[in-house]
Amino acid sequence: MSLGAGVLATALAVAAAYNIALVVVTIRFRRRTRRLETCARPHARDRDPTSAAPGVSILVPLDGAEPTLFANLAAYCQLRHEGAVQVVVGSLVAGDPAIATARRVASRYSTVDFQIVVGAATLGPNRKASLLAALAAHARHAVIVAVDSDVRVGPDYLSAVLPALSCRDVGLVSCVYRAPRPTTLAHVFEALCIETDFCPSVILASALGRQDIALGATIAIRSQTLDRVGGFAALVEHLADDHRLGELVRAIGERAVLAAYVVESDPNPASLAGAVRHQVRWARTIRACAPWGYFGSILTHGMTLALCGLLLDLPPPYGVARLAIAVIALRLAAAALGARALGARLGWTLALVPLRDVVATAIWAASFASNRIEWRGRCYRIGADGHLSADPPLTRHRSDTCDATVGYQASFDIRSEKTTAAAVDHFR
Repeated sequence: MSLGAGVLATALAVAAAYNIALVVVTIRFRRRTRRLETCARPHARDRDPTSAAPGVSILVPLDGAEPTLFANLAAYCQLRHEGAVQVVVGSLVAGDPAIATARRVASRYSTVDFQIVVGAATLGPNRKASLLAALAAHARHAVIVAVDSDVRVGPDYLSAVLPALSCRDVGLVSCVYRAPRPTTLAHVFEALCIETDFCPSVILASALGRQDIALGATIAIRSQTLDRVGGFAALVEHLADDHRLGELVRAIGERAVLAAYVVESDPNPASLAGAVRHQVRWARTIRACAPWGYFGSILTHGMTLALCGLLLDLPPPYGVARLAIAVIALRLAAAALGARALGARLGWTLALVPLRDVVATAIWAASFASNRIEWRGRCYRIGADGHLSADPPLTRHRSDTCDATVGYQASFDIRSEKTTAAAVDHFR
């Protein structure tokens, strides 16, 4: 076997081990979620009796009208929780259409402690962190839960997430998430990225003892812990504000853990090109935060490595080819079990995992091409350790997009099988 074949065989062996680990941890995670337990359920001796039913302030930053925003906000008004619940929502822009939706929710649930904050100050390039800092200033309870506006939760949300915070060394609790049932090709791509790749890898990291995991889908944190790390204002210079908060919590000697509860998050990409841009942004973010780990993550791209192995080992079908076939089978099993653990509804679209994985490898490579990103219509540069800075206006294209070239966006409705195409700007 040549040196190249030996390197590829080693990479495939690592990919196989990675997918076996995913299979094991996602099966265990599904068992825990079915019992409505948290990953870090504290022992009785570790519990703080004063936090049995703490008051909770739920912060929801708004930026534009999400398609399901009314239902998402209404869900926080229907939570089953013995303690007090306060809902604080707001936007940096007074004319944000999301504010009108929030007012309708407040009117519908007039008995709920529902507060709306408008026109907060921008403290840095991360507008979401700036807004969370403003919303937190209105929080009145000992526990703060920050949730993205595209997240939907169930009535038992707090009862599943909060118990972990009663463990004295736990400072932050997060949740993994799934996408709604996909209806377009763009939705399918995002759902496959979330449910067969990203969230299963987060579950694996948690199972391996990672103690700084924080995801924007849920950030449950004691107000005292938030104050100790400098509040949300300490995150305004970072793109991955959730990741940075997890790092700060770990730095003060407390753990950030993952609850065995799955929320629903709708990325709602307008087009396939938009979905790809979203993944490019996150790829560049992860690369900036953990460059060596991100570079090494190519070894987890088992499907692409396996397809390369099959192409380079023809015929006879043995050696690297056998290992490649095993990796493909393991990858498909890990994808299916990961989606099942999250309660995903992917159906036949799981057959598109090989194509999604190849595209993901291309995105991995493209992430090294630039430090520019587009985030909610604004252009930024990512510096060392994920620091964020606004892209100078003079370097922007006339279309006000980053790294713009003319391409095509496709919106494909699976149910009606109708396809439309339009010229759009997208990342190089």
